[in-house]
Amino acid sequence: MRRQLIRRPQTVWDFMNEVNSIFDESLNSSFEHSSSTAMRVSTDIEEIDDGYLFSFDLPGVKSEDIKLDFSDGRLKISGERKRASRGKQQNGFERIEKSYGSFERTFQLPQNIDETKIKAHFENGQLEVMVPKAEIAKPKSIEIETGKGGLFSKLLGNKDESKDQH
Repeated sequence: MRRQLIRRPQTVWDFMNEVNSIFDESLNSSFEHSSSTAMRVSTDIEEIDDGYLFSFDLPGVKSEDIKLDFSDGRLKISGERKRASRGKQQNGFERIEKSYGSFERTFQLPQNIDETKIKAHFENGQLEVMVPKAEIAKPKSIEIETGKGGLFSKLLGNKDESKDQH
């Protein structure tokens, strides 16, 4: 499957994810032809006001076989879809179209996220991950003091020199 870039990326993050997606597709397509142990994980990513929503399709994968990590600004999902052993078929015919094996995807996240509040929920083969944006620091008004003696003198504990001269 060849991907065509139809729309222009809106942000640098969109562009990086588009490039990652193209790279992932080219790698996964070569794995699909050469190995039956690679599993393709389809992902939807949506930016909302409060953060980024990731939705991963993981049919047939158990929650205990999924690992989700965040490190150095990267969200990484990995795991394995195991094939149930049915024993030897009597007629010897077997056709396997489902993908099994291990999988791994990594996403570079923007710097404006709050990594301490990342949440994940898994149900019915869907892993949903919410990566909240960090609160933007609001401007703060700073009071300007007046009077004798500079700020640095006060902070350093120097005495007011005008008092020493009397």
